[in-house]
Amino acid sequence: MALQFTSISLSMKLAVAEDELERHLAASPSVVTDELVSHVKKHEKENRLGYFPALDYYINNNAIDADLVSALQSISWVVTNMVRNEIRIKLRPVFSNIKFESIQTLAYTLPQVRVSDKQLTEKLLEHFSANNVKVNLTVTLIQKFIDNSAAEKLAKNLTYQWLKNSFHSIDISGCKVVN
Repeated sequence: MALQFTSISLSMKLAVAEDELERHLAASPSVVTDELVSHVKKHEKENRLGYFPALDYYINNNAIDADLVSALQSISWVVTNMVRNEIRIKLRPVFSNIKFESIQTLAYTLPQVRVSDKQLTEKLLEHFSANNVKVNLTVTLIQKFIDNSAAEKLAKNLTYQWLKNSFHSIDISGCKVVN
């Protein structure tokens, strides 16, 4: 009898603990994030955008100091590599195959923060923190499932259980069987 496989697409947001990052970085992630948020808020106030664009907008419009951008890029590179390596190491015993579709620091995505938000600074600090990463991957189980929801639930639970001690927080937002 041939082996049967089930592939599952997972989407998740992970946060690396700040103290873990500080052991690997020259620049303090929280200092970089504080400065970045200060520039973003100042630019919005001066230009009355009415919203907060993605980070590329600020970079392309020279609204953020080049050294700050460089520091953020360095931190993001370290964080995404740490996340990738940790996922590979932790999930290798569980899944027969792990394929990264994308891995991105959330700071480079569009903030879901309104200018009028009462917790504006806190939400911007969380969004632009380089320790928050969005990961999309496809994992494979050596098992054929008749019920896709059972496969999805198993993959989600296994992923959470095997990664929960490696990250400050884990939010698995999507899990779907793929053909």
